[in-house]
Amino acid sequence: MAKYLQPDQLRHLMWQSGEPVPPRVPPTPPRGSALPSDVQYILMDRTSGYALGVHALREACDADSASPHPKYVLADGSSVYRPLTFKENIEARVNDYEQKKPENERLQLFNRWVDSCLGMAYQMKTKKFKMILQCPELITIARDFRGAHLPVSYDSVIDEALDSGVGIYNTHLTKDDVIEHVAWRRAVEEDVVLLTAYRDIVFAEKGNPEKAMGFYVRQNTAEDELRALFVGNLDNLSNALGGNFLDDFGSFVRLAPSQKIFGV
Repeated sequence: MAKYLQPDQLRHLMWQSGEPVPPRVPPTPPRGSALPSDVQYILMDRTSGYALGVHALREACDADSASPHPKYVLADGSSVYRPLTFKENIEARVNDYEQKKPENERLQLFNRWVDSCLGMAYQMKTKKFKMILQCPELITIARDFRGAHLPVSYDSVIDEALDSGVGIYNTHLTKDDVIEHVAWRRAVEEDVVLLTAYRDIVFAEKGNPEKAMGFYVRQNTAEDELRALFVGNLDNLSNALGGNFLDDFGSFVRLAPSQKIFGV
């Protein structure tokens, strides 16, 4: 037989007339996904330049008939495999970490910096810059390119300008600063839920330091410049770095079908 409680036993759970209405707790919004599900993330071998890394990534994807890696549609209607966007790199790290792998594996994507196809266009002799989330010039970079940066006409870039003279740049940030940082938010395409999850992983894995995850940019360049934004490794507090020398090194993440053995 069911046992019923008396009303006076439930009174502490009931709203009483004249009392303030309890606030409604909004549900946590879902994290916006930029990547397909059921994939694995492969950290490609490091190359001696950004351009070589882009082409090594493309060739590896072309060789995989079932590759789930994202493509970029060119002006002529054809498409090519592209480097992940900055947001996709962040999501790949979070997804891989949250798969509850052994401790020696869950940080494998954090142990080396990762390049993206997000272009950072700098205006000469100022502290202003613009972001190109999927930058055609970086995606289609020639294999033999060896310059430190690509040429760009800053004024031709269609994006809202940011000014590193306003706000906190080129130094580490507090946990609250990371979430409020306009450039970090722009780089992850305003996905604050993803950025929060990533920040919490970084700070926790580093023992909750006072500051980490700086956003580093170039300032007062001699000419307009186009460079790539990459995310640093965990040992260096996972900074976002927009001063990448394209002729230095290349480091990319590739998506592969989940049934493949990691590293193949």
